[in-house]
Amino acid sequence: MSTSEATGLHSADLDRDVIDVSGPDALSFLHSQMANDINDIAVGETVHSLLLEPTGHLVALVRIVRHRDDALTIDVERGYGEVVVKRLSKFILRAKVVMSVGTKVVRAFRGNNAREILRGATSSSCALAQPWWDDANAIDVIGDIADIPAIGLLSDMKTVDAIRVDAGWPRLGVDIEAGDIPAATGVVAAAVSFTKGCYPGQELVERMDSRGTVAPVVLRVFSNVDEVSEADVTSRGSKYVFARVKRGELRGEELQALWH
Repeated sequence: MSTSEATGLHSADLDRDVIDVSGPDALSFLHSQMANDINDIAVGETVHSLLLEPTGHLVALVRIVRHRDDALTIDVERGYGEVVVKRLSKFILRAKVVMSVGTKVVRAFRGNNAREILRGATSSSCALAQPWWDDANAIDVIGDIADIPAIGLLSDMKTVDAIRVDAGWPRLGVDIEAGDIPAATGVVAAAVSFTKGCYPGQELVERMDSRGTVAPVVLRVFSNVDEVSEADVTSRGSKYVFARVKRGELRGEELQALWH
């Protein structure tokens, strides 16, 4: 029996665009544009962040992985890669940075001790990317498809996506939408820094947080599906469902109630 069969490890390719970012100013440039603090991210580390318009409205929820001192990747839901590059390119000015949507893929591995197994099986040509939930049983690998380890029982996206929901993390274009205000996403606590310097869109984030303002529509999590209208449900896990609910009818719990 193989290692993956013995541990019940399973895998699936996620529907993500991968943006290659390189150059001597790559890290400092991204830090200036992202809502989260990535200035001190070490090689091999992962940070999740909101990318906002100067108005404060959402462009994308992204994941950033530092591969080398001057090379990073941004991965985002399929179809938003060029949107992210276009938004970032408006602010490059004289920064020495190059960005492009590449051909790398993102493969999710889920199962007992997945993180440790993939650390031992992944070559240096690929990068390990941590999902938001800090779980030893969940890890993603970013790289060229030929270089990604071919281990794990092939799974369908529905199974992997259910794990995402039960861990309390939204999907762009499904649970949250481009144009949302940050407070609607449910992930401000994980994807925004309130101690870093200025970035585009900061004013709206800071103002709503300081005033305790609730967004007109908020993504919430429910364990009892009878509490929420079927029309409002955006994603389903094995234990929980996500729904977008109006401020005046606020029910359910915050997504971070499910975070480890």
